[in-house]
Formats: sequence, structure tokens, C-alpha cells
Amino acid sequence: MNFKDSWDEAKYQDLIKYLESLQDKKYQEFQAKIIDYDNLIGVKTNILKNIAKEISKGDYQSFLSVNTSDLYELVLIEGFIYGFLKIPFPDLLEYLNNYLPKIKTWAQVDLTASNLKLFKKSPKEGFKYARKLTHTKNKWSKRMGIVLLLDYYLHDTYIDNTLEVVTKLKTKEYYVGMAIAWLVATSYIKYKEKTLIYIVNIEDDFIYNKTLSKIVDSRRISDDEKKFIKSLKRDSKKIGNV
Repeated sequence: MNFKDSWDEAKYQDLIKYLESLQDKKYQEFQAKIIDYDNLIGVKTNILKNIAKEISKGDYQSFLSVNTSDLYELVLIEGFIYGFLKIPFPDLLEYLNNYLPKIKTWAQVDLTASNLKLFKKSPKEGFKYARKLTHTKNKWSKRMGIVLLLDYYLHDTYIDNTLEVVTKLKTKEYYVGMAIAWLVATSYIKYKEKTLIYIVNIEDDFIYNKTLSKIVDSRRISDDEKKFIKSLKRDSKKIGNV
């Protein structure tokens, strides 16, 4: 297919047929289990990313106008497109605001966020946006904010601000809590003493214990350190907040 030309409904349907021709049945079955999403074909992520890159080089706006399906692959292609665009940062944020309601799984959040390299060029504006997302009610938008902080703000300039934001978040949503634990555990590997101060003050026991668990899973800390981290675990019998 030529992905760079203008898009209409007929070409959009051709794309769906093309994606179906690329189906990997075993991959589809695996994906359905880990991302809890029924409406998917089973196309490898690198293929979707390459398609998105080609679309971004052409009339991507006409593609966005016809991309109304909630098919997993088509939603993810759109998310990848935004990462390839060379546009003013405010325009990117406007696109993301329109895109976020389409997201229905953690995988679409995480893969989209990891490709949004424009956040590196506009750190101040990007941090404000990510922080704002962490306070939204939609769980996938909230997770997007956390993962953006994880991907682009775990460095010397923003580490304190990032930890201040995420360790104060309260949530009943599993995938939001897991994203917080992922971020804080990653931060610990890079900034151990600084992060530990924030970890011990996490109020949510589920997030607290998941953070410790993810730290222990890391190959970048010693066995003695793992024993210390395990000793900090709170009594799971008292945990009932998720």
C-alpha cells in the first residue's frame, strides 16, 4: 500500500484488509491475554510503527479524519503517528487531547508515550501537561501522564518534581497504581537515596509493595540490597485498598 497519499473511507478499508493479511494468530492470542482487548487482529508492533511512520510523511491529516475504528492496531497506529510529526508542541498536545479518549488499554498508552520524542524538546510545557493528566479522572489518561513522566522526566532537572507528583497520587485503578510503582522503582535504580525517601512516604500500600517488588526484580541491585528492600514490605493482610 501507498501510505503517503490522501485517505478516504475506501482506502481506509483497504488498510484494514491489509492489516488482516499480516495477522499472526499466535501473537493475536498472546496479545488478547496480556492487554485484555478483544478487538485486535494480531499484527506485530514494529510493523504498525513502520506504517505510522510512512503515513506521517504524507497526508496524515486525512488519515486521522477517517480513523474512527476502535480496532487496537488502528488506534495504536494513530498514536505512533504523533511521535513522528515535526509540528509545534502545542499542536501535538491538541492532537493528544483528541486521541486520549480512544485509548482502551495500557499497551496503547505505553507504546504511544514512548514514541513522543517532542517532549524532549519542550520539557517545561511537557511536564505541565503530563502533571495535568495525572489528575484526570480517566484511568488511561492518568496512566499516560505517569508514563510520560517516566519516559521523559526521570533525570536531574525534574526528578524531585516527578516523584513529588506521582507519590502523592491516590487511585483505585490497578493500571494506574502499577504505572506509579513502575516509575518509582525505575527512579530508585537511578536515584536510590533520593527515591527511598519518597518510597517510605507512599500512603497506598498496594503501590508501596508493588514498588518494592519491582525494585527486587531488577538485576541492577545486589542481593544484600534486595534483602533490605524486602524487609520494608508492609503486611499484605492489611492491604485492601485496590
